[in-house]
Amino acid sequence: MPTKTALVTGGSKGIGFAIANALASEGYALKLVARDLKSLEQARDQLVKEFNVAVEIYSLNLSHEQDIEKLTPVLSEVDVLINSAGAIGRGGILEIDPKNFREAWDGKVMSTIMLSRAACAQMYAKRSGVIINIIGTAGERLNAKSIGTTAANAALIAFTKALGSESVDHCVRVIGINPGLTRTGRTQNLLHPKTDIDRNAYDAMLKNLPYGRMGEASEIADLAIFLISEKAKYISGEVVSVDGGARFRY
Repeated sequence: MPTKTALVTGGSKGIGFAIANALASEGYALKLVARDLKSLEQARDQLVKEFNVAVEIYSLNLSHEQDIEKLTPVLSEVDVLINSAGAIGRGGILEIDPKNFREAWDGKVMSTIMLSRAACAQMYAKRSGVIINIIGTAGERLNAKSIGTTAANAALIAFTKALGSESVDHCVRVIGINPGLTRTGRTQNLLHPKTDIDRNAYDAMLKNLPYGRMGEASEIADLAIFLISEKAKYISGEVVSVDGGARFRY
């Protein structure tokens, strides 16, 4: 049976790397995309050493249209696309910087849409493939204090549901995962706040989390592996939240 190939954006760290690690353990060949070349090289070396799989790396900025276009030829080799790149900072409507917001929006929302478009062109022709979009629960639990993240995630939830309802006509499934607060390098500062104000706010937030902890990136990866598998072959146009129900706690 030929080896399957997955492309993972944001694949060098955090949730993206956890999914890449899980895919490698299943024998997938990998194509990892991220901005930082050093972190990509470290991720590649670790995966090759542990799982002896083929890993190609692409140091690209997916906020830039020309970098997205560089991946288009690569997608012809891909059976699974994981869109996990991009993040938008906190801030209310008067606090966000327009230039930074546009770049972050392009890096998260537009990269997901445009890479999915390019992947669908290839997957529809083959009548096979799975796209998993890593989004976030801020698209469900709307938060004006993080207006950019809320808007971006809500847009991607709608995109995933709409595309996934139609893609099945071409034997391609499109599914989203909404992680809640998840323990990654990006969220470690929540555990080690630098000011008393932050410390009090974060302590209160962490105490109210289900099981008294953040989610683990490996838990997101486990779900991704299931959704990619044949066991989930009737799931498309769905977005699954992984936050222990935290979005409903106040």
